[in-house]
Amino acid sequence: MNVKNFLTLAVVVNLFYGLWFFLAPQGAANVYGYGAVTTPLSNLILQFLGITFIAAAVMCLVARKADKSSGRTAVLSFLAASEMLFLYMDIRTMLAGDEGSMNYLDLAVNVVLGFGALYFIVQDRKTA
Repeated sequence: MNVKNFLTLAVVVNLFYGLWFFLAPQGAANVYGYGAVTTPLSNLILQFLGITFIAAAVMCLVARKADKSSGRTAVLSFLAASEMLFLYMDIRTMLAGDEGSMNYLDLAVNVVLGFGALYFIVQDRKTA
């Protein structure tokens, strides 16, 4: 897989989560198992998170066409940092005993995107 294909994958994943959280926050809460305890504020927070995912998708979409540059490295660094933090939160949630099948899917997505971004950052530095 090259960096363009990786960023395309990141666009698709971020756009999926972004639209899901923004357009159907209650549905997302239900899938994660928190639907019974949601409030208007928690739905609003999920919508804000959705906006962040959509913005990340736009960044990745623009970076797909970029050659090796500090701008592409910045996008990959953002992906690496955000996915590693999401991975931390997934692990923390699972250790607290609140895991569900969606947490395992999120864990896999965060590992692939987080470590993938780190891999391409290292590859760009090796060819510099």
